[in-house]
Amino acid sequence: MLGSAISGLATGTLLGLLGGGGSIIAVPILVYCLGLEAKAAIGTSLLIVGLASLLAARSHYLRHAVVVPTAIMFGVTGGLGSFAGSRLAQLIPDSVQLILFAVMMAFVALLMLRHKHPSIESDSDETKVALPVGLAAGLGAGLLTGIIGVGGGFIIVPALTILLRMPIRKAIGTSLLVIGINSMIGAISYASKMNLNYSILPFAISTLAVAPAAGRLAHYIPQEKLKFSFAISLLFLSAWMLTKQLFQ
Repeated sequence: MLGSAISGLATGTLLGLLGGGGSIIAVPILVYCLGLEAKAAIGTSLLIVGLASLLAARSHYLRHAVVVPTAIMFGVTGGLGSFAGSRLAQLIPDSVQLILFAVMMAFVALLMLRHKHPSIESDSDETKVALPVGLAAGLGAGLLTGIIGVGGGFIIVPALTILLRMPIRKAIGTSLLVIGINSMIGAISYASKMNLNYSILPFAISTLAVAPAAGRLAHYIPQEKLKFSFAISLLFLSAWMLTKQLFQ
């Protein structure tokens, strides 16, 4: 129970601070620490992380760090992608889903290590977005949400900062709203697979409790240092998951 609660604290903290990353550690925790099957872990993660993302997004919104029109555009296409991906995932064996998850985790880590976010912050809430870029990024994030249970923040945040030049703190807040939309839609398709027993409750409560606080804390912590530490951790976790799945 204590381990479940501590894992939830880590998940909610990463989600609130980085605008993503919650699902990418939630699924391994639910599978390897709490004993859920892959699809049950993905569905449960989507529900918990989706709710936590919406709570954390509110904290960012109150600080004028959510660009709502952009989030809606990403969320609409992402929701469609999430629904389609979750349907496709029903045809994929659990072991293959976990391998895909580990590979994606390594890709996320390398992406985070490679790209630097724009350092200039803007007070304007207006961020222009090219429609094809927004639609493609939203759809891609949604598909990944449905297939392997990640919220897609690692696609959305780089798309907002690198392609659209959105300041990092607004990208994090906007990403959280999109993740919330994508995850909740994806969770609907996994409803029959979810496992919300008492062993999951401490994880869920601590994730939901800490995500909004971490969202507020994000405005005071250097994001690049946090990203680097998280990326290195992901590389080790990915290697461990691949070893376990390929050589078990």
